[in-house]
Amino acid sequence: MKIRNLLSIKKLAVLGICACVSFLAGGCGKMTESSIPELEEPVALNEAYRPVEYGTIGSIQVLMATAVPRDYCNYHSANVNISQIYVEPGDTVNAGDVLAVCDVDEAKKQLQECQAALVHENETYEISAQISDTQIKLWESQAADTDEFSTEQIEKKESTEDDYNTQIATEQENQRYDKQLHEYRVQKINEQMALYQQIVDDGTLKAVHSGLVTYTKKLTDGRSAAAYENIVIVSDTDDLVLDIKGTAINEYKYSDYDKKYVIVDGEKYDVTESQYTSEVLVLSKINNRYPDVCVESREKPFLTAGQMYPVYFEKTKANQALVVGKDSIYKDGDIRYVYVKNDEGSREKRIITTGESDENYTQVTEGLKEGELVYYNSTDQVPTKYSKYTVTRSDFDIANYGVRYSRSDAGTITETCDYEGQIVSVNVKQDDTVEKGMLLYVVDTGEGKAAITEAKNAIDSENESYAQKIADYDKQIKDLSEGGSSAEENNRQDEKPDTAYDEQQLKLNLQLFDLQKKLAGADHTYQLSRLQSAYDSISAGNDGKGNISVYAKNDGKVSKVSVKAGDNVEEGSDILQITGNSTDVLLVQVKDSNSYKVYKDNIADVGERVSLELDGTTIYGSCIGFAGYGSVAQKGYINQDDKGVHITGNTDSGYGNAAFYIKLDNGIPDDLTRASAVKFSYVSFKKVVVVPTSIIHKQVNPMDKDDISYYVWKIDGDSVVKQPVILSDYTSGSNTLVLYGIDEGDEICLAS
Repeated sequence: MKIRNLLSIKKLAVLGICACVSFLAGGCGKMTESSIPELEEPVALNEAYRPVEYGTIGSIQVLMATAVPRDYCNYHSANVNISQIYVEPGDTVNAGDVLAVCDVDEAKKQLQECQAALVHENETYEISAQISDTQIKLWESQAADTDEFSTEQIEKKESTEDDYNTQIATEQENQRYDKQLHEYRVQKINEQMALYQQIVDDGTLKAVHSGLVTYTKKLTDGRSAAAYENIVIVSDTDDLVLDIKGTAINEYKYSDYDKKYVIVDGEKYDVTESQYTSEVLVLSKINNRYPDVCVESREKPFLTAGQMYPVYFEKTKANQALVVGKDSIYKDGDIRYVYVKNDEGSREKRIITTGESDENYTQVTEGLKEGELVYYNSTDQVPTKYSKYTVTRSDFDIANYGVRYSRSDAGTITETCDYEGQIVSVNVKQDDTVEKGMLLYVVDTGEGKAAITEAKNAIDSENESYAQKIADYDKQIKDLSEGGSSAEENNRQDEKPDTAYDEQQLKLNLQLFDLQKKLAGADHTYQLSRLQSAYDSISAGNDGKGNISVYAKNDGKVSKVSVKAGDNVEEGSDILQITGNSTDVLLVQVKDSNSYKVYKDNIADVGERVSLELDGTTIYGSCIGFAGYGSVAQKGYINQDDKGVHITGNTDSGYGNAAFYIKLDNGIPDDLTRASAVKFSYVSFKKVVVVPTSIIHKQVNPMDKDDISYYVWKIDGDSVVKQPVILSDYTSGSNTLVLYGIDEGDEICLAS
């Protein structure tokens, strides 16, 4: 399930629901009439009446969803180095197919480090536990010494005994905490070891689901992949979901709405939101990555990949109620009344009883019946000269363009320099075929010898520090064995003179020093192994004079050489590129253009149809994948496997702008230089209400200039009434997409 997406959600203002439904006139409650007083309503520009109708009182929100394939992420649960990715966007795979292989040697190294860490953790915990037990015994022995003191001495020692007891209780509590901490550390190390062991046993990444490869991690900036970083995404193009892009679950406010449905090809289908567990929500909050709101229908309507569909969220206060516009109701204290058009065509005052209200309509529980014409306050000019416009449903599209495109090469890896220095030699040239382990280039860092010396000095420093610690412990043991330190003698000056140092306490103190020596030895062995590993790593490929040889980590073909012997390079400089075979895929980048209106925040969706013009002929194709960029690189995915729930993410592909992949139906033409930009949809709806923008009117609340709403003049029998509508944010040419308020067959006033 996708967490982060490309197109912003179009959030729309709350609109009162008045889905007018015809019913046989039934009991409408008691109607109260009174003589017509002097009219108190504001002056209208002309007569304005609206029929009383059955409808629903409530509120509605309309959000835009896009049909996208369900995604399946493929990742490792541990940090790995990737040797090679075997698939590219556009490839079709089956569950269990090998997608990529890891550097097993690197995994072995990580496994060995975990094993050493586990040995160190167990050894140091065991010694520390013995130290803690011995310390408690020593305090218990010292506290018991008060039995040998005189009454006067006991009084002086009471506070000391209390201190010993407090120290013992504290140490026992620390023991419990240390045990829990140790068990947690061991568990985590074992988990990491299991992950690395799995990679060592089988360093492959296998597809968790069949489908279309739509994303691969780019290795141009290095082969390392973090734990739970998406290496390959496979999408099931036969299983489309409605993704409300840009609205994450932490921002979604419509879960308690009564009615939720989507309009597909003019038909209504009930939907429900994808549910997320509390574990997912906690993980999302910790990572500050929240999944998108996705909805699905049990009825499984036919969806088209890349198409957009309005999703409606309704909250009902009163259903199948007689309703009138709020602008028809007048107040006199607690009395509510309206003006009804009678048979003579004049107005009569009618007292009514009201119920629920929303932004535009009020429920009438007594005083009116369906079909009666009620005057409403309108200072807008009700049209008298107009032609009838009958609402229909049609397609609505706004195009976007990718102005840069090029053939995508499989598995391109940029070799970057890990050092600052000067190139001694480049041992391959463009178009050379290379194999794993082949020498690529040599760089003189000028600091190779110093780096090795520094690593060697670190080892020497650790040995010296350890030797000094042991010498200090040995001295303290010797002093203690020869009669105790001056500090011990000072601390015991109030004790009975017949014993300078209790034999049992001496034994316990000597035991403590011996255990501390063992703990220092365990720490020293572990740290020394880590320093030695670092030394071996620095020395690898280094001739000791600063010349470092760099070797190919996988097979391929040299597609570009960026340096030559004698060039000075910085850390991170591009040296050369190694590329796999060329593909029949085009990489399309969405950049600014002087020739086209470009929406840079948008790419084609997987499965969406695209086109470009070449010599007067339209060439068609489909989007088959995407590259990470911007918000797409930051979005996350929720995944659940046998190890629990995880949030995975993509990495930026480095293009600096939106990019996606397409395949043309008949392959890539030999010459694309005369082709136009790749055309795809920024907005694409099928069978929606699209009307001329000129029939839509805006009104501003005089009390709140930010409260803007829209309406049309709807022809209802012999009346022309103001009908509120919800608009999308989209206009195309002289047309506007209307989401709510009018439907196919309605007649609207079109100014003559």
